Amino acid sequence: MNSRKAAAPAGARSRLRRGLALGATAVLGALALGSAAPGNAAPESFPALGDDLAAVNRSATAAPAQMSQLDFLLGNWKCLVTTQMHGQPTMTNTTYLSVRSILGGHWYELRSLQLPSTSNPQRVVARQVYGWDPAAQQFTTYYFDDADGQGTGSAPQVTTGHAVFTGTYLFNGFRHIGRDDLYSPAPDKLYNDVSMAMESTPDQLFPVGAARCDRR
Repeated sequence: MNSRKAAAPAGARSRLRRGLALGATAVLGALALGSAAPGNAAPESFPALGDDLAAVNRSATAAPAQMSQLDFLLGNWKCLVTTQMHGQPTMTNTTYLSVRSILGGHWYELRSLQLPSTSNPQRVVARQVYGWDPAAQQFTTYYFDDADGQGTGSAPQVTTGHAVFTGTYLFNGFRHIGRDDLYSPAPDKLYNDVSMAMESTPDQLFPVGAARCDRR
């Protein structure tokens, strides 16, 4: 689609600018008058923005049909997570995941809690959302946690029960390329094989861990 705007005559552009200015003035004036309403006016009630099902699952537009391809992620999961960085001992943790549909199905939200263990004493609470990018025609994800970890990724293609998200992530002050190979070998199983690479060599991915999750 051509995003260039057609040129308009100078007089038309001037009238358009005046119209926009007048429109903005009218809106601001209405807001100012509204703020000067009599004291006996009904007090404003702040809308409920809580994290209840009615708030997160109501939408005026239909969710992208592509989102159903990520349905294998939905549910509650208990995961055994094993990580091993080069030259370091293997670490294991138990992580609990809960993935649900939010905002009328436009996004899937993942909540996770990594419990401390003898080999890895770090406790991490994280959030992640998955959605469909209609402009790029691919899935997108955003990750953030309470240890200042964050990042974004994308998955150009998703097949039934299998999605590979690749992106740039920041953990412990170190930015890298990360890949999550998510798949479901059985209805009550969710696996993730994790690889990473240096930003300078994004194609040289190497495995760093795996999660083996059972539905709860």
